[in-house]
Amino acid sequence: MLRGPSSIRVLKPLLTIAGTAGIIVTSLATLRFGMLTLTIDILVKLLVTFAYTHGLSSVRGRLQKAKVEEFHSQAEATSNPEQDVFAEKVDNFDTRSSSSATEYADGPRMTATVVGWREDEELYRTCLRGFAFDPQCGPVIAGIDGDTEADEDMLKTFLSVFPDGHVVRLKEPLSQTLDRYMLSANLGDFEDEQNCKFVMDHVSSAIRSAIAEQLFPQGIKNIQALCVIQPHRSKKDILFTALSFASIISEELGFDYLFSTDSDSAIMPGAMSEMTRMFESDTNVGGVSGHLRFSHPQPTFLSRMTASHYWFEQEISKAQGSIFGATECQPGPCAAFRVSALKSVLVPWLCQRVFGHRTGSFLLDIDPVTNEDRHLTTRILWAGYTVHYAHKAIVYTDAPNNFTAWVKQQVRWSRVTMIETLWYPWMVNRLYPWHIYNILKARSMPLLVFMSITSCALGLETPTPITVAVLADVFCMYALQVVYLVHVSADFATRSDIIWLVPSIAWFFLMMPAIVVWSLVTIQDDSWGNIPRGSLGTKGGKEMIQPRAMTGIKHIGFMIVWIGVILVAVGRVVFSLWRA
Repeated sequence: MLRGPSSIRVLKPLLTIAGTAGIIVTSLATLRFGMLTLTIDILVKLLVTFAYTHGLSSVRGRLQKAKVEEFHSQAEATSNPEQDVFAEKVDNFDTRSSSSATEYADGPRMTATVVGWREDEELYRTCLRGFAFDPQCGPVIAGIDGDTEADEDMLKTFLSVFPDGHVVRLKEPLSQTLDRYMLSANLGDFEDEQNCKFVMDHVSSAIRSAIAEQLFPQGIKNIQALCVIQPHRSKKDILFTALSFASIISEELGFDYLFSTDSDSAIMPGAMSEMTRMFESDTNVGGVSGHLRFSHPQPTFLSRMTASHYWFEQEISKAQGSIFGATECQPGPCAAFRVSALKSVLVPWLCQRVFGHRTGSFLLDIDPVTNEDRHLTTRILWAGYTVHYAHKAIVYTDAPNNFTAWVKQQVRWSRVTMIETLWYPWMVNRLYPWHIYNILKARSMPLLVFMSITSCALGLETPTPITVAVLADVFCMYALQVVYLVHVSADFATRSDIIWLVPSIAWFFLMMPAIVVWSLVTIQDDSWGNIPRGSLGTKGGKEMIQPRAMTGIKHIGFMIVWIGVILVAVGRVVFSLWRA
């Protein structure tokens, strides 16, 4: 939704493309002459990021008017890098709640939503208790993606944390109700604003009817905690249900903002307060991304590297996107929305098309592409709102601690990133040349590294002065970021983050090229790749684990081949240097 004179609206995409092309041509020209293109670029980024995160720019001053002290809970949680963050929060939420209430109980409250499927009991309990003890949290809406006996454990956990909570059981996924209405009313164009409003009104009526029937004599205004259960379908379906229920309840109770997370995540005290400040600073802020941190009850070198790498990625990349009001992705575990903005995009978000085909249709038996969080952010941006990043709004989530799980996660994330990049080029209207340049660079660098390593392994490429200059440029770029994060960053780092930072950069630099290429090759594969943790001890869980073990090669086979290619390339380089 572009604003301003019509001539400006027409020219803006052309000017943006021209500006981006100019930056790219300049970069290629400087690279051709052996200059440190990436290094110069990162210097500019770090200066701007410093100004933004330290409150030295007018943008930062407008978006966040007040600063709070560092969370005492962060220091406790990170004093021991090997500490189990989730277990620690379970033991200490009660003792923290009173001090947190005093420190952060300011500003409007937020509705909270959490979705999951057969989650581990302790992880889910920790997630819910984070809401129960947060003074900024209003009504809590939980969505459970399953209505069988094995799914009742999550309901029991919910009721143990919220004894006065209500339960609504749906006979069919809410998305199926939406599909039926769209087909019966012949509303095929989900991009039409009027059609979306009609459909959302119908969904709202279905929600109000379900609440009235199952909660009678109480109604929406009596809801402080609600658990919605529907037949198992997918994360996108249960998220649509939870967000739809939460939007209706928020409007009825007068809450303007909504926070969404996953059942394996835990929100830190003060996070909601940070997000509400961001919303209150500008009525055009439609979404806020929190600061996602990773942890695992049984940490391995891989989970530690993952945590360190995403600390590295978020502090710089997300801050840069936030400067333009266009943070690319609000991660599922730490996303907040303005309710009015969210309601306007829920229908087109659910009815997303890829390759021109509708995804997520229950009636057409099409599984939804695992693209729920990034595409929801895209929709918020395209509707004309801004999306920002609150670096002090910290949410912990579970991280994979083995190679197979890590590969599945990275392929899934890379796949949805490529979907948004390739199939939504009209986002050029919402971005700026420098921002687009950085996005293109981030997408193309893994592909260039893949081609370079593969060519070297096949003997098609030998090191040249330009190759050496590029490698020196990449080294300087990463070195500057490491120095910035360790010594200048406004973020709170653990010892583990710092210790594993350099190994994580090297690991992701070498592994991601194959993951990006594989995600493009398998871009139509919409499997989530996970199994429910809460069922691991059941017979059903065992039945699910066996095929996973037998098909493990499907998920990591390409990575084994890629590691072999890297070893061959390294061998060729060493041999050529030895001969020289």
